Amino acid sequence: MKYQEVIQSAVNNLKKRLPHRLIASVPPELKERFNRLQLINTIQRFIILCIVVIFTKLIDIPDFSFLIEKDNVSPEMQNILNFQDNIEFSVIILFLILAGIFSKLKNNVILRILSYLFIIYNFITALLIMPFIELDIQVVQFYFWYIALFVFLPDVKPYIFIPYAVLYCLSAVVVLSDNFRSIFVYSHSKLLVINIFIGVLLTKILLYNEKVKTFVNMLRINALNEELTVSNKKLEALSTTDELTKLNNRRSFLEYMDMVWKQNYRLKLPLNVLMIDVDYFKKYNDSLGHLEGDKALIAIAQCLKNNVKRETDFVARFGGEEFVCLFPFIEKDEALNMAKELVQSIENMKIPHPKSEHSKYVTISVGMATVIPDDNNSKNELLDEADKALYMAKQAGRNRVVVYQ
Repeated sequence: MKYQEVIQSAVNNLKKRLPHRLIASVPPELKERFNRLQLINTIQRFIILCIVVIFTKLIDIPDFSFLIEKDNVSPEMQNILNFQDNIEFSVIILFLILAGIFSKLKNNVILRILSYLFIIYNFITALLIMPFIELDIQVVQFYFWYIALFVFLPDVKPYIFIPYAVLYCLSAVVVLSDNFRSIFVYSHSKLLVINIFIGVLLTKILLYNEKVKTFVNMLRINALNEELTVSNKKLEALSTTDELTKLNNRRSFLEYMDMVWKQNYRLKLPLNVLMIDVDYFKKYNDSLGHLEGDKALIAIAQCLKNNVKRETDFVARFGGEEFVCLFPFIEKDEALNMAKELVQSIENMKIPHPKSEHSKYVTISVGMATVIPDDNNSKNELLDEADKALYMAKQAGRNRVVVYQ
């Protein structure tokens, strides 16, 4: 029984280490992006190859023509080879121009057609030259490494590069085998073809699988990072926003006040604070219920936000039915007029208040304090003065603004 468990464990470990599929698959939702990446890679590799070919022609480096046995070439075939050599430069230049244009236009269909046409062109060119190559083992080796290069260059899917590689190698074997001069060369060349073919194919598959794995993992990591970023932003917003009214909360108000305090201190300009309280709000909740109370707070918050129009002004929920406004960089009289407009705008909403002792509608009381920040005062003192002014506004009959003297 123990031996069976050991064997089963070994088999399970082997299964985990072996890939589930010989060729990795791309998730359906990522195929379009992966195809675009492959297409871009293919075009870029072909562009580099074209530049290398142009460079070799410009400095007169011999190409496949030095492999051809000139005595065995018929006049007709010589014309074909000359024609091929003449148009090769034009084809390469045309490919570079079209690839550049359609890459900027991001036309994937045309780019894919261009890449396939380029592959077919090189395939036909190689087939035309093969029957006239003067063979020895070094030439055959060189030629099949050329085939391997063109199997590697296109960054395409396995169902494209596997048949392409098979067709390329088989055609080479068929054409070259007729010209082999001895069994020695043939046998060695056949083994060479098989080794190169298998090595290229397996390497291509392994690289493709690794690329798929890396691509999928990177996208998943990026998606996870984006989710974390969004979550952090939401958490940050929650930490600075009041959940009910969607106004800024007390924490964000104190942070903003600290910033504008330093600015007003440096510029020697007034800073005005309004402490706002909803009149008889407890009685409103007791008579209509907390749900209606929440609706009233939301409406008041929106009204305050709509009436605080300057970019530097700030309104927040301070807690419960209390709100606070900050008016920096303006004089006391201008801030007082803005505070009176806030009081009037709340009453103008005409939210019924059945238990108010002052009005049949919901109203607010405002306490205002002003200071030019310096070394003799502080933010806490300013807030305390605004709170005292609010208390005086309530004592004076509510639905009004009182300025701390």
